[in-house]
Amino acid sequence: MCKLLEIKSLTVRYDGEGDVIKNINMDVGYKEIIGIVGESGSGKTTLIRTIINLLAPSSEVVSGDIIFEDKNIRKYNKEAWRKLRNNEIAMIFQNPGAYLNPIIKIGKQFVESIRNHRDISKAEAIIQAKAILEKMHLDDSDRIMNAYPFQLSGGMKQRVAIAMALAMKPKLILADEPTSALDVKTQAQIVNELISLRNNFDTSIIIVTHNIGVAAYMSDRIIVMNQGEIVENDTKKEVITQPKMEYTKQLLAAIPELKGF
Repeated sequence: MCKLLEIKSLTVRYDGEGDVIKNINMDVGYKEIIGIVGESGSGKTTLIRTIINLLAPSSEVVSGDIIFEDKNIRKYNKEAWRKLRNNEIAMIFQNPGAYLNPIIKIGKQFVESIRNHRDISKAEAIIQAKAILEKMHLDDSDRIMNAYPFQLSGGMKQRVAIAMALAMKPKLILADEPTSALDVKTQAQIVNELISLRNNFDTSIIIVTHNIGVAAYMSDRIIVMNQGEIVENDTKKEVITQPKMEYTKQLLAAIPELKGF
């Protein structure tokens, strides 16, 4: 499989905490879904935030390279990152309420996001925004565009966040615990919609989750992280049916039943 993304010997350190991810090596193929699982503090979120260059000021990349479409994006300047972020790589955050401005209507935020990256008119941006919302099964797009974030449910806000990430047709989406704050029914809907992104738009996805069941359902490969290191990296079938590490077996034992693989 051709590689869209390749991470080589990546180590990240937090002030006062030491190395929080250690010598990470992994890759993502085109149209591939990778699930990264592990307990809180295992380094999952730090890893994907490093990919998109959104680390906290108290952290630093000690070593390593991040190759995206044969370019080492670790060497990019601010302007290059501005063009890459959202256009090529987009991120979906755990809490869409924190991502969306609470005092600005969804439509205004969506249109500004599109026009920040594309040289199109406001009218064209509105048409595009509504079309993408409808693809995310938010059929009453006029109401959504005129709503403030607090007027939408958690699941609807997450769909809006995914729609805004999808607007630029990125080649890679980084999803950080996108279902953890949602009820079980809405979780299933969001997971299925993420899968449909890959199927309909050829988008690669890295999904970070503490729930190995979610990863088993939607991923092609599963990466298990523990204390900042990758301890397993294999097809979901191999990880679920023949786990090599005791840590992975413990994660699996915490789930009563796995379906969908």
